[in-house]
Amino acid sequence: MQYLKEEVKKAIVESALKEFKEKSYMKASMRSIAKNAGVTVGNIYRYFNNKDDLFNFIVDPVWMDLEKVIFGNYDLSVDLFPITEIISSIMDIYKRFNNELFILLHNSSGSKYGNIKEELIELIKKRIEEETLPLLKKNNKVLKDKFIFYIVSSAIVDSIYTIMKECGDDFDRAEALIKQTITIFSKDLYTKI
Repeated sequence: MQYLKEEVKKAIVESALKEFKEKSYMKASMRSIAKNAGVTVGNIYRYFNNKDDLFNFIVDPVWMDLEKVIFGNYDLSVDLFPITEIISSIMDIYKRFNNELFILLHNSSGSKYGNIKEELIELIKKRIEEETLPLLKKNNKVLKDKFIFYIVSSAIVDSIYTIMKECGDDFDRAEALIKQTITIFSKDLYTKI
């Protein structure tokens, strides 16, 4: 009986990370991942059931962290969206999972995350809606069309997506741009709609 080795699993994951980043989920080859990891294809299947399992092993933690950021228990500020805390959390994910986040946002077509952009928009929309509607009611404002929440959320996701693609490993620049973007779209939102 052979035992699974952490070093082999680590080599497979590192090779897969590179393959998914360079080629995307759809174009990634288990044969290429095995070759670059210095193992046989059969050996990969001792650690992962299939390409989906390997891909999910890499990107699931990033998605779970993003969900926590969006629905974190941040204290509401006067500016509605808890901007500082959310930016700090997003940057923490970006710094810890730069390659994985790139793969999730740019190269996940064909995987269970193929519609990730729309899912992120919906999560952010839900968060903004949950925080904005009570403030509107409290201030006796009537919202004529809730689709505005989708528009704002879509703009936030598109902006962050573009910033991360442009900035790569330049975390300081990315953080400054993300902060400006989220502030522009969310500061005092309930007073603008």
